[in-house]
Amino acid sequence: MQGVNVPEIRSGRMDYLDHLRVFLTALVVCHHQSIAFGAPGGWYYKVTAPADIPSLVVMTMFVAVNQAFFMSLFFFVSAYFTRAALLKKSMPLFIRDRLIRLAIPLLVYYFLLNPSVGYLVRRFTGRTNDGYFAFMMHNGPDCFGWGPMWFVLTLILFTAAYLAISVRKKSGDAAGQIPLPGNRTIFVFILVTGTITFLVRLVYPTGTEFLGLQLGYFPMYICMFTFGILAHGSSWLDQLSKRQVNCWFNAAVVAILLLPVIAILGGAFTGNAGAFPGGLSWQALAYAVWEPFLCVGISMKLLLIFRERINRPTALTARLSKSSYTVYILHPFFVVVATWLAKDLPLPPLLIILIVCPLVLGVAFACSNVIRQVPLLNKVL
Repeated sequence: MQGVNVPEIRSGRMDYLDHLRVFLTALVVCHHQSIAFGAPGGWYYKVTAPADIPSLVVMTMFVAVNQAFFMSLFFFVSAYFTRAALLKKSMPLFIRDRLIRLAIPLLVYYFLLNPSVGYLVRRFTGRTNDGYFAFMMHNGPDCFGWGPMWFVLTLILFTAAYLAISVRKKSGDAAGQIPLPGNRTIFVFILVTGTITFLVRLVYPTGTEFLGLQLGYFPMYICMFTFGILAHGSSWLDQLSKRQVNCWFNAAVVAILLLPVIAILGGAFTGNAGAFPGGLSWQALAYAVWEPFLCVGISMKLLLIFRERINRPTALTARLSKSSYTVYILHPFFVVVATWLAKDLPLPPLLIILIVCPLVLGVAFACSNVIRQVPLLNKVL
């Protein structure tokens, strides 16, 4: 891959993308903490759903908006750095580094960390009295799983596909110089992607898994990973204008405001919530098209904000950035423990989350900063 002739090679770090990745990691932690206290979604350990309407509405809106964009934007940023790394290194060295950084944590999580989280949950809920080693010996294999590391598994698959395309093109790069899409192109993309997502969810509704992956979200994941590759090769991030970004961000805001209306008209609160995840219903189609509007608008806005305002490195941001991957891997432990400690607080769930999330983030990043510097682990994390 060395010596490839391309219009632009961004091999160095872009501080604002590192900062954005820290923000997305924190959002993942808060997202799962919200689910733990009753917001819709799946998680290891959940307490009773909120009985007060304000908590239920705010928490539902929070996780719904997050789900529409944050993992897709994660794939975008990861793809951007993937191409940067591939152009900087030889193919064998790139593959070796990806296997060390992605495959090793993935396998450790699947066989060790996921069962360990499962043990904590069973202890907290009184479903086992076994010691840790006894549990791992007898029940550990029943708890093997990807957990939130499905993202890393998917990233490995996407990266392998990108490498295969790069090799076949013989030029050594699967990205060409492509102009930043205009508003008409973006609008068509949103409609097409929403339609494809609707069709995929006829077979794999949201909440259902295939090999531990929710394929109902994958059309947007694939697109955003592809856009990350193209953005690096075509200077898209430098070309983002406030006018275009604000246009699509305003569309996303309108879509967010319309969500309660869609939910009420679709019967989400009157026993018809099952029509939204997938199937031949207008609710499923509306939800599938609603998501890419948010993904495009919010992602563009965040990229612009971080590019313009949060692009200066400091000692603190450097540590946060280096620790974000470790936080992502280990955050289930912190979220589960925090949920158990705070579950009996005599406060509305929304207020509990507002108190707990900053504490969990502070502890998670502080511990991860220490863990990633341990010999051998510092080669992986």
